[in-house]
Amino acid sequence: MLGWNERKSSRYLDPEDLYDQLDSMRSYLGDLSRTVSKSTKSGASSAKTYVTHTADDAEELMKDNLAASMLLAVGVGVVLGYFLGRGGEE
Repeated sequence: MLGWNERKSSRYLDPEDLYDQLDSMRSYLGDLSRTVSKSTKSGASSAKTYVTHTADDAEELMKDNLAASMLLAVGVGVVLGYFLGRGGEE
């Protein structure tokens, strides 16, 4: 049977165990942080590449179809001008 002092001390955490657990948690959080950082950088790089290629493709398409692009821009301008002009009439 355990004495009073032995039972009392068994209720509390050993400081060495606590420090070991804190070190393990610190190490795990460091590894997790590095993993998230790498994933984020990789995703941002992929997104940047995709946007750059899409913008380049749109620019080439616009250059190849310059007349259609100009007509579309003029048409959108006329429609917007019509609706904005009507908004002023009461």
